[in-house]
Amino acid sequence: HCIHINPHEMDLIKATDTMVVHNPESNMGNACGCPPTMDMVHRGILTGLGTDGYTHDMIESYKVANILHKHHLCDATAAWSEVPQMLFYNNAAMANRYFKAPLGVLAAGAAADVIVMDYIAPTPMNEENINSHILFGMNGHDVVTTIANGKILMENRQLIGVDEEALMAKIREGAATLAGRINGY
Repeated sequence: HCIHINPHEMDLIKATDTMVVHNPESNMGNACGCPPTMDMVHRGILTGLGTDGYTHDMIESYKVANILHKHHLCDATAAWSEVPQMLFYNNAAMANRYFKAPLGVLAAGAAADVIVMDYIAPTPMNEENINSHILFGMNGHDVVTTIANGKILMENRQLIGVDEEALMAKIREGAATLAGRINGY
């Protein structure tokens, strides 16, 4: 998470081409501090955006990272370009170091991971203002279709090929067992 790192350590991270993932909700929930994420991005450290399991909604992490750094730096312009860079470009760059099929692009031979959102823009939307629409208008509940590796996994908010009720029952059972082991009951 690189919460408490100094400029020398950032230089080492950069020199070793080490990647960092910023997990704003997890850091805030654990009250461990705000990392110097904007500084890392400006230094050219490949920094992605994640959740650390705190949420499954990357758009919420996008929003939280945006306001966290504005607040932390007392700068209303902070994180405006860095957070979308982290999510939409850096995450793909990081993943592309480990996967054979190109990720983060719609092209022949690429993984073809796509989400379709049900979002009707109240104002004109284009490449110059998409960041505003994501920040102020969209959230994860707007996702209606998910495609991974070219295969539809969810369509019109219905999971494809999965008995969701049976799966959730199994998940709840496993969670109860784990909670019992952790809490000694």
